[in-house]
Amino acid sequence: MNRMLIVVMLLATSVFSGLLEDADKLYSKKSFKEAIEVYKKACDANLSKGCYRLAFMYENKQKVKQDMEKAFKLYEKSCQLGDAKGCYKIGACYDVGGILKVKQDLKKAETYYKKSCDAGFRLACYNLGSLYQYTLNPEKNEKKMEKSYKDACEKGALLGCYKLAHYYEEKDDFKSAKNWFKIGCDREDTQACFRLVDLYIKELSRIKPEMFKKELESYTKRCDAGDTMGCYKLAAMYSTGRGVKQSYKKAKDIFVESCNMGDNASCIEGLMMIQSGF
Repeated sequence: MNRMLIVVMLLATSVFSGLLEDADKLYSKKSFKEAIEVYKKACDANLSKGCYRLAFMYENKQKVKQDMEKAFKLYEKSCQLGDAKGCYKIGACYDVGGILKVKQDLKKAETYYKKSCDAGFRLACYNLGSLYQYTLNPEKNEKKMEKSYKDACEKGALLGCYKLAHYYEEKDDFKSAKNWFKIGCDREDTQACFRLVDLYIKELSRIKPEMFKKELESYTKRCDAGDTMGCYKLAAMYSTGRGVKQSYKKAKDIFVESCNMGDNASCIEGLMMIQSGF
C-alpha cells in the first residue's frame, strides 16, 4: 500500500476518533443537542459507536423527537459496523417483539445474539442460552444452550455460570454442577455459594439418607405448630434434597409461609428463590 495513503488513513482515523471523544464529553455533560450533531457525523463516518449512541438517543427522546424506526435502523447499522451492543439490541428486539415496533422473529434474534456474543458481549451469550432453553426449539437446541451459557460464564456473566450449573444438576451430573457453581461462587455470587453447599449436602443425603429422617420429622412437626425456625430448617431440607425429595417450589412455599409468620431469615431466602425463578 502507498505510504502516503497509509498516512492519510491514519490521520482520518484519528480525526474520527476525536469526533467520538468530543461527542462523549458533550453527552456526559448532558449537552444532548450538541452531542447529537457530533454523533451524526461520527455515524456518517461509519463509526459504529456513533451510530449506537445516536440510536439510543432517538429511542429515549434525549433532546430529539422519538423515532423508533430510525433508532432501529441506526442500531442495525452499528451492528453491521461491528458494534456488539448494537447487535445485542437488534437481537433483543426480535426476541421479545414489540420493542422499537419490531415483529418477533426468533431466528433473527438467534442470528443477532450470536453475532453479539461472538464479538464478546456477555449478556448476548446469556440471552442466546435463554432463547435456546425456553423458546427456540428447546428439545433440539440443548447443546447450543449449554455452549451459550458456557460462553456467557467464561466472559463474566455470573448468571450464565449459575444457569449452567443448575442445568447439570437437573441432569444429576453433580461433578459438573459443582464445578460451575464453584466458578460463580469464586466470583462472589453468593447464591451460587449457597447452592454449592446445598449440592454437597444433597450428595451426602443420597449416600446416608437415614441421617436426616429424624430431622425431617422433627422440623415438620415444629413447622406445623407454628415454629418459624422449624419451618426455616424444613424449607432448607426441601431446597437441598436432604432427607426428602428435592423441591425448590416446596422450599419456596415454606419460606414464604414462615416469612408471613414474621421470620426475617425466611423472607430473605424466599425472596432469593423467587428472584431465581423458583
